[in-house]
Amino acid sequence: MRMAALFENMVRLDPRFEVVATTQFALVCFRLLSPDKCGGEKKANQLNRKLLQEVNAADSGPYMSSANVGGIYMLRCAVGSTLTEERHVRDAWKVVQDRAASLLRKMEIICSVADA
Repeated sequence: MRMAALFENMVRLDPRFEVVATTQFALVCFRLLSPDKCGGEKKANQLNRKLLQEVNAADSGPYMSSANVGGIYMLRCAVGSTLTEERHVRDAWKVVQDRAASLLRKMEIICSVADA
């Protein structure tokens, strides 16, 4: 549970993300926020589906799952192995951040072209 708390804290420190539900045991439910100008819940859900695909496709990355609760699509990070070390959690968060940055750059380009 300490490792999940570490992951949750890292999510909370990044303004691009939000923790969606109270962390229970070793499960952190979070999502990437959609830029306001590209907004809407539907777009946010699509963005997070893509983020999950990108994270799970990473060669060095973690494997995460998802949930859709009340129309909100979220990623779920479960820290369940007794062999997990802090560096593994930090590495997993780095993969999430890197994939999110790439997706947000692409989304910004698409939104700016649509506005033109």
